[in-house]
Amino acid sequence: MINDENNIVLAVMGAVGNGKSSTLNSIIQEPLFASGRAVGPVTKQIGNCLRYWRLPKVGRTVHIVDTPGICDSTYKDVANVHLMVEFFKSLSHGVSAFVLVFNVHDTRLDEYTKNMLRLFERLLGPQFWKHVVIVFTHVDEDQRSYLEDNINALTDPREGFVQVIRQWFQFSYQLPIVFLSNHDTRYSQYAHNCFLELYDAVVAVENGPRREKFTCTFFQEVNNRTGVVQDNFIAQRIRSAVAAIPQMIQAGSKAVVNVCSVM
Repeated sequence: MINDENNIVLAVMGAVGNGKSSTLNSIIQEPLFASGRAVGPVTKQIGNCLRYWRLPKVGRTVHIVDTPGICDSTYKDVANVHLMVEFFKSLSHGVSAFVLVFNVHDTRLDEYTKNMLRLFERLLGPQFWKHVVIVFTHVDEDQRSYLEDNINALTDPREGFVQVIRQWFQFSYQLPIVFLSNHDTRYSQYAHNCFLELYDAVVAVENGPRREKFTCTFFQEVNNRTGVVQDNFIAQRIRSAVAAIPQMIQAGSKAVVNVCSVM
């Protein structure tokens, strides 16, 4: 069951080329999630699956819900809003972790990702940050030494990546950072250890002070409605949230268009 309370629920964000699809495929050890450059039906639906978490084998199922890539930064397009409605409906029974995926070779926080985070914070409240895990991909074993200075800079408690995000969004929580390799995940002990760190980070934020999945008033209100009424409620809340975020109303920026794509 999708809403089984024992499931790990991952809400995943990441721009094209960050290694999000490879990471999700590695977790479940299936080529289920297509590349962000794919065309066809995969670009027109929510990436959504329920599988066993197989890397490492932890004996738990994981419900993965991939953030739809929305190029219309006002979220007024009917098709785009429909994708967002389906996304939030999939999360409404609680979220173990919101996973933000970045490429270690390109650690810029692009406008698309910042706007999505603003939307999440507006809809879900600032408490959602306590369930965020940041993932950097392409940290392969043969490049680990070469990347050590970059890794140290990203994890610096005063000027590192998390500190920059904390300053932008003005929250006080420490966000866990995980460095991953998606290379040879079947046989590489190094890759296995990377994904064990990811699993441990997800469980840690899932088992926070309240020892339960993240939920909020918005999710509770979603679950109190059904059918078309539920869909309309979510769509209206999305539009209201966007209207309250001036940065997101400035549509058409080339930077946003370049990174928007459904996986």
